[in-house]
Amino acid sequence: MKSPYSLQQFIEDLDRITRAQSAPAKIVAEAKPLLAELVKNPDCIEPRFKEHGGTIYGRYMLHRAPLFNVTSVVWGPGDGAKAHNHDTWGLVGVLENELQETRFKRRDDGTEEGFADLEVTGINHNKAGMVSTLIAPEEDIHEMLNVTKKNTVEVHVYGKDLANMPRLQFDVGKKSVKIFASPKYDNC
Repeated sequence: MKSPYSLQQFIEDLDRITRAQSAPAKIVAEAKPLLAELVKNPDCIEPRFKEHGGTIYGRYMLHRAPLFNVTSVVWGPGDGAKAHNHDTWGLVGVLENELQETRFKRRDDGTEEGFADLEVTGINHNKAGMVSTLIAPEEDIHEMLNVTKKNTVEVHVYGKDLANMPRLQFDVGKKSVKIFASPKYDNC
């Protein structure tokens, strides 16, 4: 019987891909099926990285490298993140439960400080085993919300380390935008 695809195998494969490719769309296209294979295995990360954590949600660095990093994010019931960008390529694979993801595109040109007009391009209910992709700047604004009554565990892969990196957070109802930085990881 074949062993399940492991986090270590995924990291090795992603390291090979990111060294060979520089175009974000190509990296995402090659890495998406690998992350989908990884999140088929609910035991691919240690149980301690599936805990809610000490902040509004759990964030754990699983692997940090110059060209990418891999984290787990644990969303408790009702936890979410307002519309935000990433300013990099990314992949989000649901390991356990499900998460509602709303995707947006900007209707304004981004030149008016503090103002942003977003249009909803889709509302997805990402279930265990599903992978969504983010490619800046065209397809990288999204909002996350755990609408279920139990924790949702995801594996996030980004081309940049998002901890303390200035990015944009949007208030869709007020058509405003501000700069924010993601919180630090619970295990760093």
